[in-house]
Amino acid sequence: MGLESKKNRKLALADQPQGQLTTAGLLLASLLYPIGLLAPAIETRQLGWLRDDHSLAGLVWGLGHQGQLWLALTVGLFSIAFPLTKLVWMWRLQFARPASPGPGALRWLEALGKWSMADVLIVAITVFTLQGSGWLGAQPRPGIAIFALATLIAMLCSGRINAQLRDVAMKQAPTT
Repeated sequence: MGLESKKNRKLALADQPQGQLTTAGLLLASLLYPIGLLAPAIETRQLGWLRDDHSLAGLVWGLGHQGQLWLALTVGLFSIAFPLTKLVWMWRLQFARPASPGPGALRWLEALGKWSMADVLIVAITVFTLQGSGWLGAQPRPGIAIFALATLIAMLCSGRINAQLRDVAMKQAPTT
């Protein structure tokens, strides 16, 4: 490929220097996300000594098996579907050529981002509610921290992608 064709080639966000940190963040979030889903997120205790560990994915599976389909669907939507969709969407935006997907893509990214920490909040409320009881109890486990870290990194990457796409849009806007 000649020098002239490289200059005319449309760049993706990942090809730009500021996009490389975002790509690294996306990679880290994508690696932490499944670990956070499968690792124990909450430990429940009954009668003070019977203990069970539950992952977020196991919680969705267990709710479905117990016939709590609406609850399983809701937790699955917020814990699995929204974060996974957001990660896939960010990867798409990061590597799209040219890096100017339009306002609809940004609206989708912002809409998905609004639900990012909903499941972490649900687990935190559950732990807080059950913590003071002698008969029942709950403790957070590493899985929820890993999941929260993946979500936080994804949120930071989302902000970076959003800012980069807005910069690209402003550079491409016709001057008056």
